Amino acid sequence: MTTPTEAEVAESAEPAELIDPRAQLAEWANANDEWVRLLVAEVIATGRPVETSVVDKAYLLFRQEKALDKRELPAVPLLNIEARQDESAPPLSLTRLSEVRGVNALVAGVVIEPHEGLTILYGENGTGKTGYSRIFKALANSRTADTILGNIDADTSEAQSAKLEFRLGDDAQTLIWTGELGVSPFTRMSIFDSPAVRTHVDEDLDYVYTPASLALFNDVTTAIQAVAAQIDAAISELGSSGSALLSRFQRGSAIYPLIETLGASTELADLKAKAKSGDDVDQELDALTQGVAALRANTMGAQISGLKSEQRVLSEAATTAEALLGFEQAKYNDALARRAQLTTDFETFRRELFAAADLPAEPDNTWDDFVEAGETYRQHLVEVEAHDPDRCLYCRQPLLDPARDLLTRYSTYLEDKISADIRITDTTLDGYRQQAAALQGNEMASFIQQYKDADPSERPTYFTQVEAIEDARSTATTAVAASQPASIEIADLVAEPRAEVDTALTTVGNSITDLEALQKGRTEALAEKQAELLELKDAIELGKSWAVIETQVKSAKEADRLKTLKRPLPGLGRSVTALAKTASDKLINQSFDALFLEECEALRTPSLKVQFVGREGKAQRRKVLSGKHKPSKVLSEGEQKVLALADFLAEARLAGITAPVIFDDPVSSLDHRRIREVAQRIARLADDNQVIVFTHDILFTTTLLALFEKSKRCAYFQITDESGKGKVSRATGPRIDSLSAIKGRLNSAIQAAKQLDGEARDALVHTGYSHLRSWCEVFTEDELLKGVTRRYQANVQMTTLGNINVDKLGEIIPKVSGIFEEACRYIDAHSQALITQGVSPTLAGLEQHWAELQELKKLNEGKAA
Repeated sequence: MTTPTEAEVAESAEPAELIDPRAQLAEWANANDEWVRLLVAEVIATGRPVETSVVDKAYLLFRQEKALDKRELPAVPLLNIEARQDESAPPLSLTRLSEVRGVNALVAGVVIEPHEGLTILYGENGTGKTGYSRIFKALANSRTADTILGNIDADTSEAQSAKLEFRLGDDAQTLIWTGELGVSPFTRMSIFDSPAVRTHVDEDLDYVYTPASLALFNDVTTAIQAVAAQIDAAISELGSSGSALLSRFQRGSAIYPLIETLGASTELADLKAKAKSGDDVDQELDALTQGVAALRANTMGAQISGLKSEQRVLSEAATTAEALLGFEQAKYNDALARRAQLTTDFETFRRELFAAADLPAEPDNTWDDFVEAGETYRQHLVEVEAHDPDRCLYCRQPLLDPARDLLTRYSTYLEDKISADIRITDTTLDGYRQQAAALQGNEMASFIQQYKDADPSERPTYFTQVEAIEDARSTATTAVAASQPASIEIADLVAEPRAEVDTALTTVGNSITDLEALQKGRTEALAEKQAELLELKDAIELGKSWAVIETQVKSAKEADRLKTLKRPLPGLGRSVTALAKTASDKLINQSFDALFLEECEALRTPSLKVQFVGREGKAQRRKVLSGKHKPSKVLSEGEQKVLALADFLAEARLAGITAPVIFDDPVSSLDHRRIREVAQRIARLADDNQVIVFTHDILFTTTLLALFEKSKRCAYFQITDESGKGKVSRATGPRIDSLSAIKGRLNSAIQAAKQLDGEARDALVHTGYSHLRSWCEVFTEDELLKGVTRRYQANVQMTTLGNINVDKLGEIIPKVSGIFEEACRYIDAHSQALITQGVSPTLAGLEQHWAELQELKKLNEGKAA
């Protein structure tokens, strides 16, 4: 072993370096702009977030420092901060909770007076414990604080309220709570419940406790962000200053896109050269406006439309006249006459041919159809090779000579040349009908209808010619359609009007061409003048709006500069975060790490790694397994619970506990061994701090009470729902069948029996034997078998198996069993045979059996004489 040198001794004797984040912040601020130094000086001086007025001043200083505005504010001197420790807060302790109203369905009138050490509030599920814990969560604004409802079964809701009496340092104070979240100084309370487990296990957590000096980093970050927000607001306002300017100009002009893209890059001198103003410009505008109006007011379009309407009438008249002149009127009339003659000849031929045929009536068209149908049927029979020329087509009877003669006449009739000529003539006439039907006169009819009743002087010069052509067309087409001769002389009626219509059609066509040429030139002139007018108007508007344009461009240039100047601000925030991380590592993380390891060891948590991260000036912690896995993905529910407890307790101890620590069902999902370990840890915590525990676990409760049996730094409250939800009553504790507790009850029963006679004594002796029987069971469970098996646990505790005194079991067991069986004869829980019911136990027998059992206990402990 080496002896330390004098230098090492002197170094070890030196006090640890005092770390004050205020000094680090001041040093950082002195290396930055004055506006930053102004914010840091305010945060350090006040110890709280900067007010809006300070942010406004910092923004003005930023503008003046960056030459956006004229410098008027004084220079900000360098900061000189001496390192010092944070002041600790005065201790807080709860002394009384009463007058609870409007919280869940809790009954009124309940009073809870927490002990300065441990306070246990025990009750089964659904008895109302959660309502009281929610009040404390709301006051502390804990991570798992939730909405508090009133009695949902009540017809009307009641306002939330409660009266809290507490001590803050040496001062007794009272608070009337009305449902607020986060009421100082109760925000210093630490609260653990089941919903907090996932938070403490998996999430990146901010520290509930942040040293006052370390909290300054977050305040500085917030202040810088506030200045950045004002810069953003200024940029936004500058960008919207000329939003209505574009509406003053007309899309399509050369100036419009220049106004549309107005910004920091706009050259004002070039743009101003395009502006026009003065009396001369006004006169030019008036003259140009009148010229455009005159060009817009032309009537050539209407004239062209009217001429084109005339052109359609004349075109139809010319086409119809030409078709009429091409109509072979003489040939049509000849064909019509020939058709009439052929019809007469055919009827004569048919009559003479069948005169001797003894027909029932004169042959007519209907009879023609009959003959033709017979021929069609005959041809069908020939095609299918079923025709018999010796039989009648219809009745199938053999043909006689008269019938054969009639059929011969039928054949002669069908092969007659006159019929063939009629068919040829009909085809010719159909052609003429189609030719006549193709002649259209809609335009001409409308034209004639329009001017028919007008004064002759107001009619067009070609009205008579068009009317003559239409009359000829109508007469001819009507005659042809009715198969009547065309009696008019078409050529005489149409030839001359046609010539005049052709002349008129040519004249109208020429007029249309001339007017369209004139209109095209006029349209081009109008477009040209309109473009000149558009440019002139925007040039004049440019001069009128110049002040606004100049302001907008300057605003855009300023906004552009602000954007450039704002770019380093996120870097300032990151540098504050880095500085805070360094400071928090020294002030918080290292201390938390050590405390967390202590708690993990005390609660036997799984081994894991705590990573310390920082964001926006805030210190945070993260827990991982094997460097990458979230604990909840690997650990059991019980392991997560004790890990969360370790994190919670380390965080609570970080600043030195100066306020109550509250646990709400902290041992659910834990086995009996971990329950005892958690109880022992909470008991140690309650030795020096106020601790409040809400629980429904009887083992956890009895373990805590047993740990405080000597110190008495404990208060026990029973919560029931017998007289309404959340009924609280002070008690000594739940019934515990321990040897000492049963011993006390048994001795008390013996002493009371000695004072009485008769049935009263017998009743107490019976009660004493009931206690005696219970003592035998607990003695067997705790002393003889050393708790290897217990009635409240599912497993066998093999670790205590070796503690059983096996050498004495053979002597002790028969005697304990005998006394146990004797006791069973005298208790009401066992039905007795009729012959034994009259045998009453005696006080002497009870005392003797009790003395024997005490000796057996000593024998098992190795203390027997």
